[in-house]
Amino acid sequence: MRRPLFAFALSILLGGVASAMPLCDYRSPRTDLSDLGMSFSYHYRNDPYALVARDVNTGALKLDYNRLFDSPDFGFDASAKADVTVSLPDAFSAETTADGNFKLYFAPSSPFFGFAGASERTSSSYEQIGLSARVGLGYGRFADVTPLAKAMKIDAVLVERSSLAGPSHPKDVEAMAYEIDSYGTYASLADLLDVLAEILDSAGETKAGGLDALDLYEMGRIVEDTTYSRYCGGEIKLGLAYELLDPMRGPNDLLATLDFAYAFTTTPRAQVLVQGKLSGSYDILNTYQLGVDLTYDYLLSDELGFKSSYSFAREMWEGEPTDAHRVSISVTFTPTEAARLSLEAGLERLPDYLEWKAEVTLQIGVDLL
Repeated sequence: MRRPLFAFALSILLGGVASAMPLCDYRSPRTDLSDLGMSFSYHYRNDPYALVARDVNTGALKLDYNRLFDSPDFGFDASAKADVTVSLPDAFSAETTADGNFKLYFAPSSPFFGFAGASERTSSSYEQIGLSARVGLGYGRFADVTPLAKAMKIDAVLVERSSLAGPSHPKDVEAMAYEIDSYGTYASLADLLDVLAEILDSAGETKAGGLDALDLYEMGRIVEDTTYSRYCGGEIKLGLAYELLDPMRGPNDLLATLDFAYAFTTTPRAQVLVQGKLSGSYDILNTYQLGVDLTYDYLLSDELGFKSSYSFAREMWEGEPTDAHRVSISVTFTPTEAARLSLEAGLERLPDYLEWKAEVTLQIGVDLL
């Protein structure tokens, strides 16, 4: 009884049972994904009764950047995070991390690769910047399946509009995906839409008279949508790193490193991503750094999106651990192209906090002209 219940719960989490053509079976010859998120807030208040304790002068900056490139012969990845909080006159905290790796595959069709990279760490609790260089071996690849996700979405929209008699054959949807993947080779969007319409017409599922102008408009809107990306795959990297600069001004150690990442989706609406990093010296039980990030995105509809994330970080120095937890949930509602509403709730626990920090942010945006 437990296994069916678990399978049902998993299907709900990932947006439904996998279709006859799993998204993660799609193979793009080239993957190039990037994401940049930034938030900034500042609050100043001068107490009119000259009570200094009630003055407010605080600000926060958060930055999150990720880049992933993969081709048959080589690939690279880069990431950077920054979290700065200032509460004048005497409170300041900052954490930044940056990582980059270049990968060279042993063969165009092989998942095995060698890599070289560098890492940077800074924190207001460190004595100086931490910098290390590393080399190692890895296994795995990532694939951008966004073109197939868009092709599946086009098929679903046309069926909903009764422009198709029923869902297209998986081979036809896959053929549309490869054409969408080759969008850059077309002279215009109209040329690409003509080819996609020909694929659907040749399958004999289109309504009498073929696709109309509104069908082509919906198809073009989906093709050019850059608000989301879907990718699958995973990798694991084992390496040796040398500390060029120790953040606590200790000796420059030789470190063992382990990185892993896994991305999965079964529907154009959902994305699951798990990432982790571990590095430590020969005495890894007493001195190490560990980080784990889990992210789940789901598009409830074309207007409503949901995102949740959890991050855990531990730094162990000479047997003394310091942990940090971050949990966030956000919902974004876009009823029209000119109106946006987002609600975000977050919990954070850092080593020097006496209790969990809770934040709720509501943002409303309207384009009036």
